[in-house]
Amino acid sequence: MKRKRSLLLLIAYGFIATLAVYYGLVERESLAVTFVSFHLLVCLGIPLLHGWWEGGLPDSWRRAWLPFDKQGAVWGLAAGAFMLTGILAGIRLLFASGVQPEEIRAVLERWGLTQQALWWFSLYMTAVNSLLEELFWRGFVLERLLAAMSRFAAVLLSSFFFCLYHLLVATVLFGWRWGVWITLMALAIGVFWGWLKGVFPAVYATWFSHMLADLGIILGLVFWVYMG
Repeated sequence: MKRKRSLLLLIAYGFIATLAVYYGLVERESLAVTFVSFHLLVCLGIPLLHGWWEGGLPDSWRRAWLPFDKQGAVWGLAAGAFMLTGILAGIRLLFASGVQPEEIRAVLERWGLTQQALWWFSLYMTAVNSLLEELFWRGFVLERLLAAMSRFAAVLLSSFFFCLYHLLVATVLFGWRWGVWITLMALAIGVFWGWLKGVFPAVYATWFSHMLADLGIILGLVFWVYMG
């Protein structure tokens, strides 16, 4: 019964993450609100409160960072470089298909991403967003799902919730057709990061890979949408 309650709670956390993004970007149309609702309250708040409630928070935090695995870091950087290249190629294909950068910029500016805020946003999304998402999805959520199901099922379920709010963001920005494709790619990448987490338990491998993937998105945003 305790395992079932824990699983249901984790599933609820997964849906709460998407609701936090929906509230910030669709209801409030604000990146700042989204950063508070998703990054602060979900990615940081839920693990801290849950960890305090179940005990062992300091041990969980140490396991996330130690030991530093040089081989894992190299794997993460190599995989991230591959993803960065693929993402840039995909963005070029997206705009070649007829998606208008001006329309995307109009939505982003309505959310608060002005030209003046672009560089701070880029730094934040590349370094901070990637870290918080890895600590939450491949750290907190996946680690606890593994106590309730097989590794394959745990990786798949955590990756499903990881890609769910990507469907929301991608659909708003690019429409349903591209939104579905981008979401399927996010699902596949989430499964890969779940596998990578099993090989290299510390955060560095998945974080470095995620950081370079986000850098690819940011480079596409800067050069095609804001400077194109």
